[in-house]
Amino acid sequence: MCGVFGWVSHSAPLTPRDVESARKTINRLAHRGPDYCGEWKNDVVFMGHRRLSIIDLTDAANQPFIDPSGRYALGFNGEIYNYVELREDLRREGYEFRTRSDTEVLLAALIRWGDDAFGRLDGMFAGALHDRQTGRHLLFRDPLGQKPLYYVEYPGGVIYASELRAITGLAQFEWRTDGDAFRRFLMHGYYSETDTPVVGVRKLLPGCTLEIAGGRTSVMRYWDSIPGQDPLDISEDEAVGVFERLFSQSCARSMRSDVPYGVFMSGGIDSSLILDFCHEINPDIGSFTVAMGESDFDESTKAAMMAKHVGVSDHHTFSMNTESVISAMTDVLASNDEPHGDPGFVNAYFLAKSAKPHLTVALAGDGGDELFAGYLPFTGLATVPYLKVLPETVLEIVKAVARAVPENDGYLGLRFKAQSYLRGFPADDLDRYPLWLASMDPEAMGQLCRTDFFERSNASLPALAPITRLLGPVGEHSRIQQFLYYYQKVFLPEFVCMHTDRAAMQFSLEVRSPFLAPDLVAFANRLPDRMKLRGSTTKWLLKQVARKRGFPDVVAAQKKQGFTFPLARWLKSSLKPMMADLLNPDEWAADGLIDTGVMEGLMADHLEGRSNNYRILYNLMCFRAWRRAFPDIKAV
Repeated sequence: MCGVFGWVSHSAPLTPRDVESARKTINRLAHRGPDYCGEWKNDVVFMGHRRLSIIDLTDAANQPFIDPSGRYALGFNGEIYNYVELREDLRREGYEFRTRSDTEVLLAALIRWGDDAFGRLDGMFAGALHDRQTGRHLLFRDPLGQKPLYYVEYPGGVIYASELRAITGLAQFEWRTDGDAFRRFLMHGYYSETDTPVVGVRKLLPGCTLEIAGGRTSVMRYWDSIPGQDPLDISEDEAVGVFERLFSQSCARSMRSDVPYGVFMSGGIDSSLILDFCHEINPDIGSFTVAMGESDFDESTKAAMMAKHVGVSDHHTFSMNTESVISAMTDVLASNDEPHGDPGFVNAYFLAKSAKPHLTVALAGDGGDELFAGYLPFTGLATVPYLKVLPETVLEIVKAVARAVPENDGYLGLRFKAQSYLRGFPADDLDRYPLWLASMDPEAMGQLCRTDFFERSNASLPALAPITRLLGPVGEHSRIQQFLYYYQKVFLPEFVCMHTDRAAMQFSLEVRSPFLAPDLVAFANRLPDRMKLRGSTTKWLLKQVARKRGFPDVVAAQKKQGFTFPLARWLKSSLKPMMADLLNPDEWAADGLIDTGVMEGLMADHLEGRSNNYRILYNLMCFRAWRRAFPDIKAV
């Protein structure tokens, strides 16, 4: 786990000022790699690297890493879990290794197999390879987007980095906020696909490479897995057996480390499976969880129960009260280089901070819900055929009934769930999935942003056009498989993995996700619908595995509960001053991005209990905190 920064000029040499700026900005990533700062450069290329030492702690594994011939330079962020197996394959082909690092294995694989090497990798990674002989510079990102990579193209070249702050820190360029991307952020709660808050800066999509050669750039996809494609003819018992084999292998690889490691526990089935499989491999492994004072948001009892059931002797529980939430939220909002509206980010940040004195690598359950249909909206798919044919007048009556349900600021109250579900009607099928997860109704979003960007035109929203295009390959698949594809391609990389990466890396902590091994993802996506969602039972296959392994029913049969805290409730009390500060109408009026009167109305309705608007309010808070942290980025 590290931080990378690179600057490639198409022709003109990098100036001394460029090189000096590059050296300064790589240090803005010091939290990602406190152990070593390295660079490699020639007239037109600068590659910088901040290292967090995980495998082969010697200086010989520092980056940028140069091959023995001096032709290739590699700098990357992440880990290659199957480096042991790849190293043996390469040794059989005559390669002699100088280190024990996965870095040298990755470079040797790219030299030996070219771009086909990416299809052989099991890991999380993002970085660049430079060929001094041809001048080709290749950027790459892992299949599921666990590691970030930003880049900007300008007339003279390309700049890239692990975090946005390393790019926008270059003072010789002028940076501006992106208005359309901001509006999509408000709707989703995060910057999806290639979107970023800054005009011209993009994210490299998961499973893709970007080639820089001859003054041109081209993006290629090297990996994809489409739910429902090439389905397996497999029995339920066989599916359980295959999952156990693949998952055990992934956990074993994810535990490869030369520094202390443990398991992050939420109390849910995903992290419980990880702990069970990992403890089977290493009985000394420890587990770490967070306890919340509010009972409807606390899963620490289940986490402790699973640790005891598995036989873990080293279980840690960190208590998270109002004061620690406020402290963590203040730090998160001040340190984020990209606004992110997930309250669970705060929990992840607090857990990473608390666990860091005990370990440098943690294993977490990211991906279980996205592979095996674990989220609540999956249970609403069965009634879509009935709701989508309702006349508009009847649909409005149904929505009015939902609005009449008493408001609740607990975890997923009835009114909140009903309104979120009805938000998806009317809509095209592929638009419905992001609408179900949207912060509020598109009509209300249009009023807030004073735009027709969110209008339902022939049941399709212009704001969702990029996502609809992305979902094209699953247009003829079942609704379950379509929704899984949305979660895997959009939600997983930029909502789930993004907050895991950022929260952990603030404390130079690496988090690995055994569910996201490419062969396990491919297996899950070939399973039939009934092995993921059966009636109202989500994650059916994982629950079968848990029962087979003797999990307590309270864990094996539980419903999904998010790893979060009672934000809606606390915005009315302890977090009210912070909200009032960040939603100051005068400050918002200066940017001209929203109608401040509508914003104040949303805040008043929430405070007085008329509606639960915590999601849109928190999104606005996150964006304002980001604007304050990066004042040199100009308004739209």
